[in-house]
Amino acid sequence: MMTKAVFSALAALALAAPGTALLAQDQQRPLPPGTNPAQRMVYPGEGQDVDQQQRDQLECYWWASDNTAGWDPYVAHKALVDAGYVAQDQADAAAGGGVRGAAGGALGGLAIGAIAGDAGTGAAIGAVAGGLIGGSRSRRAQREAQAQMDAAIEDFNNNFQRWDRAWVGCMQARGYTVT
Repeated sequence: MMTKAVFSALAALALAAPGTALLAQDQQRPLPPGTNPAQRMVYPGEGQDVDQQQRDQLECYWWASDNTAGWDPYVAHKALVDAGYVAQDQADAAAGGGVRGAAGGALGGLAIGAIAGDAGTGAAIGAVAGGLIGGSRSRRAQREAQAQMDAAIEDFNNNFQRWDRAWVGCMQARGYTVT
């Protein structure tokens, strides 16, 4: 599961860092929404001004992405959110499995019961059996969707930690104290 702290940091990803719009004029890459997605405290250690710090943060952002196999926290976050929507859709689609199974079982039981001479009992037995089978499939599909989402969140968190270590190292190498 995603911790509240990580989720809060991800929510802050949508906020652009002040001054970054000015940095894109001579760059080939699109600007990220912010250059410090982990919301770390950055203290200039060598008299850097705000503009220099913004340039350094942006350059370290790209450097960290380049040195983590092109992993970008904003792109990965969007993919994670999209995967969450897909998983939710799958879980919602699977949720009605018990009802659909019961309806299908009732129809099958009705046909078998009619042949045997008691359509009502056949339909009832078929509905119970179909509901149990459909419900079991539904729960299995929901567990699988949740497991996939949990794995995606864990993968994101692991990659984000790697990326953040690279970003912090880059900023420290440029003379900043980062906490």
